[in-house]
Amino acid sequence: MRNLKLVLQKEPAAIGTLVASILPMLILLDLMPSLDDRQVAAIVVAINALVGFGIRLTVPVARPRRRRRRAAAAAPQTTAAP
Repeated sequence: MRNLKLVLQKEPAAIGTLVASILPMLILLDLMPSLDDRQVAAIVVAINALVGFGIRLTVPVARPRRRRRRAAAAAPQTTAAP
């Protein structure tokens, strides 16, 4: 379940794309009333917005890894001219 949340955090529009792919099939099978293009687009946009908002609330933001600082190289010693 955690992996699914992380995938959705990176691409929350995936659910809307899935719905946009399934809706025409449901309409053809008469499982849903006939919808025109604008209604399908409105449904997909609403789902994308809700899923994106929900994912951002439920999945914590991963902190970037800390880079290790290299030890400062010793500066070459210069000798003063006599």
